[in-house]
Amino acid sequence: MKIALVTGASRGIGHATALELVKNGYRVVVTARSFPASSDFGGIGPDQIWPIEADVTDEAAMKRVFDLVLEKWGPIHTLINNAGRVVPAPIEKLSVSEFDQTWAVNVRGAFICSKLLFAHARQSGKGGCIVNLSSLSGIRGTEKFEGFSAYVAAKHAVVGLTESLAVEGKKLGIRTNCVAPGAVDTEMLRKAVPFLKTQTRPEDIAPIIVGLCDETRSRALNGAIIEVNSNA
Repeated sequence: MKIALVTGASRGIGHATALELVKNGYRVVVTARSFPASSDFGGIGPDQIWPIEADVTDEAAMKRVFDLVLEKWGPIHTLINNAGRVVPAPIEKLSVSEFDQTWAVNVRGAFICSKLLFAHARQSGKGGCIVNLSSLSGIRGTEKFEGFSAYVAAKHAVVGLTESLAVEGKKLGIRTNCVAPGAVDTEMLRKAVPFLKTQTRPEDIAPIIVGLCDETRSRALNGAIIEVNSNA
C-alpha cells in the first residue's frame, strides 16, 4: 500500500484530496497547524488517515512527521504540497512580514516537504510522486486581482519549483507535477475574494490531483502544469 502525505489538509482541497486518496487505496498522513472539529474525516480509521499537527514552514517539525511515518508505516511515496496562505492587501499596505508569511507557507513549505521526500526516496529506492498546488494566479497571462501581489508571486514560484523538481527527480524515479485551479469554493476563497463566485468544489479538484499520483494513468507526466478553469 502506498503512503501519501497531504499538507494543509484540515479543510478545502487538502481535506477532499485525502479522502480521495483513501478511496484509491492509499494510507494518508494529513498535516495542518491544527485540526478543528470540522476536519472530521468521515469515520475513516487511524490505520488509513493519520492527522498530525505540524507547521509546513518548520523544517524540524516536518522531518519529525516523515520520521514518525517511516517508523510506523514506511516511507512516504506520494506528497501533495497543498498548504497555502493568502493575505489580500494593496502593496503599499502589505507588510514585509505578511509577504514573508505568504511565501513561507506556499513556497518554503513545498520546498521543505519535497526535500524530505527526495531523501526518503533515495533511501528506499522506490521513487515517488509530488503534486504541487499552484493557482491560475500563478500562470502567466491569466487575470489577476488587485491586492494579491504576495500570493501571485508565491504561486508563480510554485510553478517554477515544480519544473525544477521534475528535472532533479528523474534519476530517483520521482515525478513532480502541478495543479493550478481557478476559483474553488473554499473557506479561504470566500474570505479573501468574497465577490468571486464559483460552482467548482474541492471534490472536483481532488480526483485531478489523485490522477497525477496514479502511475497507471499519468506515468508519462512529469513537470506538467495542469490548469483548471473553474465553472462560474
